[in-house]
Amino acid sequence: MKTRPDISVVVPCYNTERYLKVCLESLAVQKTPEIEFLLIDDGSTDATGALLDIFAEQEPRAHVMHLKNRGVSAARNTGIDMARGSYIAFVDSDDALEDGALAKLYQAAIRNHAEIQSANHTLFDMNQGNRVPVEIEPVIQQPSEIVREIIHMHRIYNNLWNKLYAASLFQNGPRLDERVRIGEDALLNMQLYMRAERVAHEPACTYVYRIHKESAMSTMGRYREAHQPMLMAMNELLIAEGVKEEYFRDFLQSAVWVDEKEAGIREAMSRFNTDIRPKAVSGVREEKLSQADRRLYRIVESGLFPQFYYAMRVKEKLGGKRWGIRR
Repeated sequence: MKTRPDISVVVPCYNTERYLKVCLESLAVQKTPEIEFLLIDDGSTDATGALLDIFAEQEPRAHVMHLKNRGVSAARNTGIDMARGSYIAFVDSDDALEDGALAKLYQAAIRNHAEIQSANHTLFDMNQGNRVPVEIEPVIQQPSEIVREIIHMHRIYNNLWNKLYAASLFQNGPRLDERVRIGEDALLNMQLYMRAERVAHEPACTYVYRIHKESAMSTMGRYREAHQPMLMAMNELLIAEGVKEEYFRDFLQSAVWVDEKEAGIREAMSRFNTDIRPKAVSGVREEKLSQADRRLYRIVESGLFPQFYYAMRVKEKLGGKRWGIRR
């Protein structure tokens, strides 16, 4: 291997012995470009750590780090700090890469001069045996617009896996927020896309997200409660980056949607002024808002948003449109 690998693959691992073999096998068959595998054992109490050590004995590109349990974000951050590659990729230990996935991503990134190169992926339901491709339509090329989509919880741009990131994007700070358990990858992606100047998307499905009873998709719990730390951290990030005004409408819609998805419109609006309004208006300088967003801000700030939202949803239903407060 040359002094600096082309790609560092960070794999956080915690008690995934049932699924780890398939993941490791999918890593081993990635032959090009120059790759290092950073396998971070997050204090596993099953055979995960031993399986990683065995794999590293057989695979010279693999390096294992055993940690005390601190969560997936801390494990990923450790991997980022260890990474020597020109690009960094993330793989979850209960998922898998398609054959040649890293080569396709790397070739696309070089061809496109991309600081972030994303691709499509496949959802694989291990119980049903169903494979469903997840594809972007339409592809977005502007990093600022991708940030907008991440705030709206985009099904591809939110995830850390199935992307290559230029290692330079992580210099001087961007890391996962270790306080957040759901949506922590979206928060880091927001920071990285804000930094990136050139991004691209590869239409091939290169990653397999495996759905099982222990996967994050299956163990989230109550949706609204699970997403509150993410929304709080997202709000802090938008304010710190000085872009809360640019994304005010998007953050508002996302916060409403999180509540409405679980509780329905009536209950979400009944607690809007106490639960959502403080986050929505905090850090916003009205004079920096667009004219349209300034009107919306005043409706929110005055406490009249629930009535406005009811009227918008009726208008949407009659007009066949969705998400009326979104641009």
